[in-house]
Amino acid sequence: MVLADQRHDFTVALVYPCFVSYIWHGVLYVFTVRRERFLRFRINKLLRGDTRNAAASIGVSVLAMGVVVLVVLGQGWPHWPWMMVGLVALLAGMIIVQVHGVVGQLTRQSSDIKRAAVGNELHYVRVLQRILRFAETRDKFSKGSSERVGRLARSMAIQMGMSEEQADFMDLAGQLRDIGMLAVSESLTSRQSALGGSDFRTMQKHVEVSYEILYPLESLRGILPAIRCHHERMNGTGYPHGLSAETLSMEARILAVVDSYDAMTHDRPHRAAMSPAEAIAELRRCSPAGYDSKCVKVLAGMVLPVTTVKSSPPFEASKPLAISH
Repeated sequence: MVLADQRHDFTVALVYPCFVSYIWHGVLYVFTVRRERFLRFRINKLLRGDTRNAAASIGVSVLAMGVVVLVVLGQGWPHWPWMMVGLVALLAGMIIVQVHGVVGQLTRQSSDIKRAAVGNELHYVRVLQRILRFAETRDKFSKGSSERVGRLARSMAIQMGMSEEQADFMDLAGQLRDIGMLAVSESLTSRQSALGGSDFRTMQKHVEVSYEILYPLESLRGILPAIRCHHERMNGTGYPHGLSAETLSMEARILAVVDSYDAMTHDRPHRAAMSPAEAIAELRRCSPAGYDSKCVKVLAGMVLPVTTVKSSPPFEASKPLAISH
């Protein structure tokens, strides 16, 4: 008889926590219909800094189990230590399940936010590309420049051992490098003579404008320095900051060579286009003082017949460096 009573007490000690658990989850189901909806509601509260709702479920569990403990102690059951162990274990399990659910939901929300941000940035980039193409159709001297420079920069990146992902970013950098030119007056971009003085300084500002337009795009942060520095020169005579070879990345060096080559091989308001061979000769003449010699050599191998690719002649300091605008 005593053994039967002990078994009964032990069984009740295990059943009570389970009963409390079922009651607790039943209340949540009735008031929220679905447990996931309850979790989302609680997460939104947490994100707004309200921790009361997050602690509510644990508080309800503790209160319910406290009632059970009081009942057990009031009955004077000899197996109350087992009851306490069961209650603590059940409470720990509930807390783990709830925390795991909240963390999982936050992780999914974070992934969704990141995917949405990437999608928004991609849409923004496509809008900028369309704006550039539309602007280029109004200017016969720059028509198609963004796509040409992008393709050539990508090809050079591959030739110089960069990954496909880096090459794709170089393509974007080549396309978007001069988006700041939209802020430059058309009277300057279409002038029949070379710019000088204050007009040239105004033209130089397009680099910083490009940087500011693209800076909000986190996915492009890696190529922003190249866009900002594609008018810098190896000896520090470029703009906007007069940086020299020690601080210029390979991406910036590639973009500088490709941008200048494209500019020289197409008509400008104040001069006629050069042939590819003439443009490469000019780039070689301005290397290594102005351009990276390795980049010029790779470009020459891409745009010139094999029979015409020769080593670079020594730089003549008495002649001015080529510029792309």
